[in-house]
Amino acid sequence: MATDDAATQLREQGIALLRGVLAKGCLTKLKEAAVRCFEAIGTGRPVPERYRFNRFSHSILLTALLDFGFGNLEELRAPLSAPALEPLFSQTMGCGWDCNLDQSWVRKKFAPLQVAAPEYHPHSWHQDGALAVRFPLEPGPVIPMTALLTCWIPLNACGRDSPGLEFVRRRQPALLHFTELDDPALRRRFPPQEFWAPELEMGDGLVFLNDILHRTYAGPDMQHNRLSVEYRISPR
Repeated sequence: MATDDAATQLREQGIALLRGVLAKGCLTKLKEAAVRCFEAIGTGRPVPERYRFNRFSHSILLTALLDFGFGNLEELRAPLSAPALEPLFSQTMGCGWDCNLDQSWVRKKFAPLQVAAPEYHPHSWHQDGALAVRFPLEPGPVIPMTALLTCWIPLNACGRDSPGLEFVRRRQPALLHFTELDDPALRRRFPPQEFWAPELEMGDGLVFLNDILHRTYAGPDMQHNRLSVEYRISPR
């Protein structure tokens, strides 16, 4: 997809799907490192605090992979150098950008037909613009969103036999309060055609805005786990 077309998708729907734009060699190295890292975590030995391992979402900071086959930060950022991505980020943000490695993650999501790690729970509906936002207990005044883009990259095929992502393809003018984010309420609020769970292959990428509602998508018959990385892109 041309950068202008992807930027138009981002402006209108809040999401751009870019097919086959990422080098598979780089993604394979990320995947192999992620497998080694999660295998090490699965042994039950203490996990270094700097990994910021979340046992509920089964996520680690991307920088944890420096201990599992990556020599430096530039190697971790390498997928972002894809020609389709750099101008898309700049055009969408209208300024320079940086990758926020303090909020860039590697995630393992378990298929419903696999035995999940203890305490694991898939991500429920949320907006990335809520990052670092403190919500009141009840809905109230509009809360400003955190300025960012998310670049989400699967490390294996997903959306059919392994968990992917599901979106509401409609721009949101503000953050929804957490009391508004249960699935039945959103199904009543938005028409069925605006819910979208794309099937992706290694080499594909998704870029979406901070207002877009999304969650982990896991069909009941899925048999394979999924690995993915997500880069948080912040204005400079």
